[in-house]
Amino acid sequence: MTVSIFIGTSIDGFIARPNGELDWLPEGGGESHGYDEFMASVDALVMGRHSFEKVLTFGAWPYGSKRVVVLSNRPVDYSEPYPTMYAFTTKAPSISRAAWCKANTP
Repeated sequence: MTVSIFIGTSIDGFIARPNGELDWLPEGGGESHGYDEFMASVDALVMGRHSFEKVLTFGAWPYGSKRVVVLSNRPVDYSEPYPTMYAFTTKAPSISRAAWCKANTP
C-alpha cells in the first residue's frame, strides 16, 4: 500500500485560519500545483471532520465517486447521503448510523 499526502498550508503550517476560513488561498484555488494529477493517482482520501465540514460549504461534492474517509473523535453529521464517504469516530455510532454503515460498506 502506498500512502501519499497533498495539502495546502499557510507559512505558519495551518490549513485554515482560527475561524476556519480559507480566505488566504487565491480566488478559485490559483494554480493546481499537481492537484489534478494527484487526485487521479489515488483511490481514496482521508480527512478530518473539520476539513469534511468545510468541504460541505463548497456546494457540489467535489470528489465524485472517490472514496472519502472522515476521521473524528465526535460523531459526523450525515444529513445528506454521500455514497462514497465513510466516517470513523471514537464514539459509538447510533443504531441508525450503524445500519447505514452496514448497508453502505463494500
